[in-house]
Amino acid sequence: MNFSRISLLVIAILCFACKKEKQIVQDSSQTIVRLDSLSNAKINLNLLKLSAEAEKDLETFEDFKNLRSFIQTLSTANPHYIHKHVDSLDLLIQTFDENLSEELNLNTINSRITVMSTELGLLKLLSESKNPNPEKILEANTRMVTAYNSLIIQLNELSLAIPENIEKELLREIEEDEE
Repeated sequence: MNFSRISLLVIAILCFACKKEKQIVQDSSQTIVRLDSLSNAKINLNLLKLSAEAEKDLETFEDFKNLRSFIQTLSTANPHYIHKHVDSLDLLIQTFDENLSEELNLNTINSRITVMSTELGLLKLLSESKNPNPEKILEANTRMVTAYNSLIIQLNELSLAIPENIEKELLREIEEDEE
């Protein structure tokens, strides 16, 4: 009777041990790509430049200068650097948004900042995952830089637009259409 209990115990231990070994084999089959600090991988997207008028309008806005400088760094950064500094970008975008002047606190600018914040949120999620994927981080960084380029386009349009002239042009077009 003792022999049969011991036999059952040994068989149970062997079964659990085999099951545990199977799990280890399955886990090792997944390849985990690590973020390499020496990687040369980066995105291939050029940053847009501000027009001369927009540059002049924003020359005293330090929060924008800081944001632009950091985006320039991220546009040439590898996934490891992006992963390590995504929180800094979050802080810069929030500061930029909070300190917008009255001239810049418009729906068009606010919507571009919202898009940047959304893309940043996705980038943060990817960076905070247990095993961050370098390719996905670079894809998210590309979307982030694209959102920044959209902000630059809007700032350029804003600095070039003279509201009275635009209003007069629209009224003239409406009058021509009515005739």
